[in-house]
Formats: sequence, C-alpha cells, structure tokens
Amino acid sequence: MEAATMSFSPVIFWWLLIPLGVAAVLVCLWFGFRGTERLAWIRRAALALLLTLTMLRPGVGGADLSAASAQLDVFFVTDTTSSVMAEDYGSGKPRLDGMKADLLAIADKLPGAHLSLIGFDQQAVVRLPLTSDQNAFENAVEVLGPEITLYSRGSSVTVAAEILRSRLQAAQKAHPERARVVFYLGDGEQTANTPAQPFDIPAGLISGGAVLGYGTAEGGRMKRNSGFGAAPGPGYIQDNSPGGQGDAISKIDEKQLGQIAGQLSVKYLHRQAGDGIDNAVAGVTGAAMKIEGNSSSRAQYELYWIFGLGVLGLAGWELFDTLRQWRQIRPVRQRSAEGRAQ
Repeated sequence: MEAATMSFSPVIFWWLLIPLGVAAVLVCLWFGFRGTERLAWIRRAALALLLTLTMLRPGVGGADLSAASAQLDVFFVTDTTSSVMAEDYGSGKPRLDGMKADLLAIADKLPGAHLSLIGFDQQAVVRLPLTSDQNAFENAVEVLGPEITLYSRGSSVTVAAEILRSRLQAAQKAHPERARVVFYLGDGEQTANTPAQPFDIPAGLISGGAVLGYGTAEGGRMKRNSGFGAAPGPGYIQDNSPGGQGDAISKIDEKQLGQIAGQLSVKYLHRQAGDGIDNAVAGVTGAAMKIEGNSSSRAQYELYWIFGLGVLGLAGWELFDTLRQWRQIRPVRQRSAEGRAQ
C-alpha cells in the first residue's frame, strides 16, 4: 500500500487564509502580552490558530485500493503444458492447483481491476480478454487445464511473447490512463528443441507484476490428460527419450524463470503451498498511482474535525467567560444608572 501523506483542501484560497490566520494570532498575542487579560488573549490566539487549521482542511491521503485497482490492466500469462500436472506442489498436488489458487488470490487483492488470462503450451491462446467481470475470470480459471498429452510435442516458455506484446500495446492505445501489470505463472521448463527466445516488450508497456515459479528441483511425475477425464492405460506420462524408462519427471528451472523476470522487468518469486500472496501484489496498486491523471485514486481521510473540536471547546470557554464578565458588569451599570437618575 502507498504510504500515507499529509494533504490540504482549504475552504478558501490558501494564500489568503494563511496570512489572515497568522495576522489574527499575532494580534491576539500582542494584546495578551501588553494587556491585563493575558490568559483570555492567549486563548483567543489559540482559537484563531485552530480555526485556521480547520479551514485548511488537513487530511491524510493514502492509496485507495479499490479505486487504484480500477486503473489496472492485469495480464496473467499461465503455463498449460503437461508439466503443470507434475505432483510436487504441497503434499503431492499438481502445480496447476497452486497456480489456480494464486490466480484467484491475486484477482481478489485487486478489486475492480481489468483482468485477462493468456494460456500457453505449444502455442499461446487468450482464454479471457480484458474484463472487470470477476465471475468471468473465476470461471476461466476454474476450467483452466493442461494440454492433451497425446498432442504434446514440446513447448517454449516464451511462446506467449508475441500475443502478450500485442495485447499490451492494444491496452495502452485504448486506455493510456491505466497501468499495465503482468503476472507470469510457470515452471520455466523449456521442452522445445530450440532455446527460448527472449520476451521483447517495449519499455513502458509493463508497470509491474511478477514471475511466479512452481515446482521443485527434485521434480514430480505428471499425470496424463486424455481430454476425456480418466486417462486410459498408464496414469502418468512416460519418459520416451533414448535410454529413458518409467515415469517422466518434470523439474522447475528457476534460472529460466529469473531470466524471464528480468526481461519483463518484474520480480521473481518461487511459490509453495501455504505462501501468502502479498509479496506478489506488493506495489502493484502503486503502479496505477504513477500514471498521470490518476490522482483520483487516492483516499482522503479528513482530520479537520479534530481541530474543529478544539475550536468548539475554546469558543465555549470564550462564551462562558464573556457571560461571566457581563453578569459582573450588569449590576454596576444598573447602580450607575440609578445614581444618574437621582
């Protein structure tokens, strides 16, 4: 969350209000130190000061998460290769379970944001275009699944680069006032025959986000996906490489994930079961605040009422003292009037 800052919303021009307030305070102090009613004039100086502060309407401004999130276009680039079924997340759960949980947790932390989901295996596909419909996003995440094992031919961890770049450019053109954030979720395992081509995203298109890595160095077995529910034959993908035997093992490649994070200019975080999501979204709403014209995305917590209470207290004291003096002076005036009548 953005740090709170002091701000003012004066009821009249500040360049007029401040000199008048200072002058009133100085006049009261001058009379106080030259006259006999010192306490009364010091009280009036304090009253003038508090009244000036009240009319300046001070407040503490901080990031309004809901309003700031509404200024975000959030792109989730999610691995859907067979490796997301590797059972090395938490207590033998597939990585995809952790990815889905994090997708929903991030979206929940950014209420009002415009969300898009891009899945990639052999090719990248937009599963959900930008929308602020939270239910639509949740449904897209719920049906997110791995590629069909039979059609798996190896994939690149950066195959989504072109479609991500085009979507970011379109979002910038349509809504330049919004910040664009990217979350990349995967294990970094490059199974294509060629090296991964770097993400080539022009500067300024991405304002924040994170690369989230899933899996372990030891790796895990991957359940097959037939596309028809229960897979026929062996339940796990087999290692068909020369000399390979038994179940294929998928391992996380954190070096590759770190390189992707560097290319996207975001941080890398390794995810494990039970991890909170705050580290992933830290600073994301702040990205919206840095876009010119988004000053409305700040919450203002008014503090003028505190000084107003002081004004009421001192004004009540002043009124009480005036009434007391008036009651003391009244009999004297009456006797003086009676004396003149005689």
